[in-house]
Amino acid sequence: MFVHRLWTLVLPLLTLGSKASQLQSIKSLLDIEDNVLPNLNISQDNDNAVQILGGVEALSLYKYIGQQNFTKEIGPETNSRGLVYYSNDTYILLEDADEDTRIDRITPFGTDSFILSGSGSIKDVPLGNQILYNLSTLSMERIFTQPLGHVEAVLVNDTSVYFGGNFSYNNGSMTGHGALVWESTSNTTQLLPFGGFGKDSYVNSIVKLNDDNILFAGKFYTLDDSSILTTSSKNTTSATSALNATTLELGQRIPLRYASWDSQGSTTFESSYLVCPDTDKDAWTYPGTSGSFVCTLPYEVAPTKIRLYNSPNSNNEISLFQILTNPSRSIMNLTYLDPISGELQNCDEFCPLYSRDTLLSASQNVSSSLDMISFIDNNNTDVKWSSDFQDFAFANEVAVTSLKLTALNSYGDNVALSGLELYQDTFSTYANNSLNEYGCSALANDSSSSTLSDNEWYDGLTGQSYIAIDYVPNQNKPTPTVTFYPSIIHPGHYTINTYTPGCVQDNTCSSRGIVNVTMWNPQNNTMMETYLIYQNNDNLKYDKIYSGYLDFSPEIVMEYVSGIYASNTATIMVADQVNIITDSLDSFSSLSETTTTKRHTPLNGVLQYQRSNFTAPTSNEMKIANTTLNLFSVDNYPKNSSIFADIYDTKLILGGADNHISVIDFNESLRVTASENKTIQGDVYGMTQTNQGLLIFGDLRSSDDKPTVLMFNGSFENLSNYSKTVDNAINISLANNDLIVFNNNYILNTSSNSEISNSSSFSLSLWSAGNNGNGDVLFSGAVSQMQFSDLSGSARFLNEDIVEALNLNKGIVPYLGAYLNESTIAYAYKTDSLSKIYFSNNVNPSWNWSNNITKMVYANNQTLLAVGSESSTTAELSIFNLKNFTTIANETIGSNAKINAFVNFEKNSSLLVGGDFQMSKPNCSGLCLYNYESKSWSAFLNNTIFGEITELTFNNGSELIISGLFATEKYQSIRLGSFNLTNSTMIPLLTGSGGKIKSFTVTEDSIVAWNDTSLLIYRDQKWNITSLPGNGSSVSSVTTINTNADSYTLSKRATDNVEKGSILLLNGNFSIPQYGNLQGLLFDSQNWTPYFTSEASEASGHNPTIFINRDVSAEFNSQIPLSNSNMAVTSPQSTSPLSPSSSASSESNKKSKKKNMDRGFVVLIGLALALGTVSVLGIAGVILAYVFKDPEGDYEPIKPRIDENEMLDTVPPEKLMKFV
Repeated sequence: MFVHRLWTLVLPLLTLGSKASQLQSIKSLLDIEDNVLPNLNISQDNDNAVQILGGVEALSLYKYIGQQNFTKEIGPETNSRGLVYYSNDTYILLEDADEDTRIDRITPFGTDSFILSGSGSIKDVPLGNQILYNLSTLSMERIFTQPLGHVEAVLVNDTSVYFGGNFSYNNGSMTGHGALVWESTSNTTQLLPFGGFGKDSYVNSIVKLNDDNILFAGKFYTLDDSSILTTSSKNTTSATSALNATTLELGQRIPLRYASWDSQGSTTFESSYLVCPDTDKDAWTYPGTSGSFVCTLPYEVAPTKIRLYNSPNSNNEISLFQILTNPSRSIMNLTYLDPISGELQNCDEFCPLYSRDTLLSASQNVSSSLDMISFIDNNNTDVKWSSDFQDFAFANEVAVTSLKLTALNSYGDNVALSGLELYQDTFSTYANNSLNEYGCSALANDSSSSTLSDNEWYDGLTGQSYIAIDYVPNQNKPTPTVTFYPSIIHPGHYTINTYTPGCVQDNTCSSRGIVNVTMWNPQNNTMMETYLIYQNNDNLKYDKIYSGYLDFSPEIVMEYVSGIYASNTATIMVADQVNIITDSLDSFSSLSETTTTKRHTPLNGVLQYQRSNFTAPTSNEMKIANTTLNLFSVDNYPKNSSIFADIYDTKLILGGADNHISVIDFNESLRVTASENKTIQGDVYGMTQTNQGLLIFGDLRSSDDKPTVLMFNGSFENLSNYSKTVDNAINISLANNDLIVFNNNYILNTSSNSEISNSSSFSLSLWSAGNNGNGDVLFSGAVSQMQFSDLSGSARFLNEDIVEALNLNKGIVPYLGAYLNESTIAYAYKTDSLSKIYFSNNVNPSWNWSNNITKMVYANNQTLLAVGSESSTTAELSIFNLKNFTTIANETIGSNAKINAFVNFEKNSSLLVGGDFQMSKPNCSGLCLYNYESKSWSAFLNNTIFGEITELTFNNGSELIISGLFATEKYQSIRLGSFNLTNSTMIPLLTGSGGKIKSFTVTEDSIVAWNDTSLLIYRDQKWNITSLPGNGSSVSSVTTINTNADSYTLSKRATDNVEKGSILLLNGNFSIPQYGNLQGLLFDSQNWTPYFTSEASEASGHNPTIFINRDVSAEFNSQIPLSNSNMAVTSPQSTSPLSPSSSASSESNKKSKKKNMDRGFVVLIGLALALGTVSVLGIAGVILAYVFKDPEGDYEPIKPRIDENEMLDTVPPEKLMKFV
């Protein structure tokens, strides 16, 4: 026992706490704040009031700081090795990890902790030592002082934790393999009472059967303390009955695929059936009561026994036979186990072959399968019989090149055999792979094989088994290489020799070279032995390359190194065979003990461990007994199987590598009461629990030979069409969806039974995951998840923080919208490189534009829709009558032009068009008037307003607000201005060098304008500039959204805005370090609040943009007629030119001191001046008196502000907003 400390973790782990998730605790520890969104009255009694267009595919409302780490689609650059926490739709990155770190397994422990297994380290804590990660403190400590290597299974059993895998652990007095126990209450590490499962063992699964019994499954056949498996017993019969003799073969079957046959006189001869017996069919038949055939072998062998399958036809069964071999030309002396007497017998000239009925009857009367087998020749040869065949061992070892079988008598009228097999006591693997082939598909997995490099190999001397190559180095040819794959079926001790043919016979001694022979363990890709072998031996020789224990099939590589003689330009390399000699087998060892005075418990990848057996007082009872569970794998699976196990409901499921899965029922005493084997194609690599059942994966194939995964939930079903072998399957529940991730590149949603591909809406990289049942999910990987997905390009915002897809007809994805009436919206969309218009009442006219539509304005009284576009060749202005969908006008405007804005003068049947364009006839620059009755263009105010216009809007019908970057004859660099339609006067509102104003909006108490980087807001009689947060942020639109003024969520917001019940919604691209990349922001004049992030489809070609679906006809349609559109623009005489200088501020201050008077007096003075004079001063007085009134009747002077970043020339916007 080894004691060590986990200073900070043990007490919290053992404390019984509530079963709530640790989310709030983790947020507090990491200072993660929730992002409280105001209660936006976003639908305004209209579910289509606020929409997002432009190809939006997914969107998430911003709920907490750090959410941005989980909204960007996973790419090759994403680090997916870290540790991520998930609960209640919240993802938190707890720990980063290097790319070489692998968290292979995450196991919940207690109410607030997880055990992490893997390789690499997290914050310098090695995963190989197993990390205990505490969510309450976000601390971690190593559990073991020694690294465990590969951990495959972890079982938490109350305060004890069992670890299984492929590792060893030394506790100071003993080394255990494959398993280890950590006692959390005492912080001690313990080996199992029997140490472990022996060297090179694997534990794949650890399953709790009940409070006293634990099942280990894996690849093992013994224990570190193997004495526990053996106890004294006088009842040898019951002990030996555990061994299934039919699975034991001490020798290797000799391939006869390329043997030649002489069967003259036979009526039936099918060599393929003879060497691959079909016990229900005759392969050789000879008429009469005697006959013979000859088998000539492809190479010389020294067989140890022959196995004969008598005819299934009682009229054809042989009763006596003899064997004659060459080159000895003698009748063989044979030894057999008599099925009737149970004794070994000898024969030569007249050897008996029992009928099938006799063999069947004898097999039904044996007490144990051991009665059907005997071992001779110092236990190197097994002689057995069954209901289908009899073995006859060669009493003497002789070289055989051909064999003649003569049937001397028959039980009927003819003689026949259904099969013949030859065996030898050594296992040979030939470089010439055709000599390894049995030619029987049933034996393909048991046969040895070899592969050759891509060189020009040729056969050696006739009658020899070796191959050769003439190799000249540095000729761009592969290095000659032979890889041998000998098949080791039974664990035991073996000697391995490699054979080299002599050079005298083929006269190549002077040309032979040197080869390297290396033996590898393919299970862990480690080198076991390596030797240099000189091939210039005169005669056949062998070199021993290994002697020791094997429980796996090794790989042996022979590779050319060099020639022996420097004078040779070419070297001859030869390759013959690798020969394996059995020294002892574990199965035979247990047999010999059993048949004497010991009772042995055989193991084959399954161990039922009953803890109370090792805590009770010492007795003669076996601590590891021949329980029905232990014996199940011995009787039903090949020796040395690698087995996986798990529990579903009350059934134990076993699976391994022998084409079947076992479903086992057992009673309360854990005795097997029933079992069912499901035949499968392929091998099981693992099992994992899901909410839908037990998932079984591996190299599995369906009935139509396609890769598959199985789900067992009382019955088996094919779960997935994943087209690859599944080495790893992880189950995880995210956002109410049960997901299974195969090989970290295929995701199956079992909740919806659908496949998921990584996308901008959801992407997942998953290496391991664990869930403690309390709402805490911990996983290693990376995730990107948008709250609202599958928006199909356009969506609408609803109350209750809901966003849903518009789902327009025909999959239309609009990028621009225009309100027509309460039930109809006009949308601009792109299809086949053309822009078109779709109406939400499912009308889709044939109109199209070759470029993007930039503006749509609807005149309700006239049912006219004006459409503007941009183009590198020519922009278009189109006007349609929506009563009959006729085209009223379709005009083009110059090259490299863009239409940004319209306003409609209904009385004049004219559109004022603003944008970025030049026209020569008439002379217009950015602003031009089009009469759609006369189909004619004219300059607006003699082109005295010119530049780039970004937006036009009517205010109170008589004032036109203009934004962009333009000029008049008197003012330069106007960014925002007001034009009085009555007296044709222009009032600059913002001028200076700050760049063009992109657009603006007028709210109840302010004007909000914006450029690329800032908001410019007029409120409370002053301008304020607010830079967009972050770096590289840009705004595309700003709108006013009503709020629920009674909401507690607004308590921290600006008081004025709460009372007004509105807030600004900004749409654009905002890169804010604290929040990441956003497309939606809220602003209440004091605080920025993240609102949403979105993803646009790559094919959309547009950025997601907000569309407010409300009646804006008053903003773009005027009932005031244009008296003379050709008159020049003037300036109000009371207004002097303003420039961005300090004098503007000073003059304003002087005026404020002189004119602080009551509104009534100002009005009287204004009236008196109006009656007495029509001077400019009188007019200005009237305007000022009327504009600057407030609800209390107090006059508040204008206080222009000079910003440190840009200078503003201002005129009070109250002149534009008569309602203020």
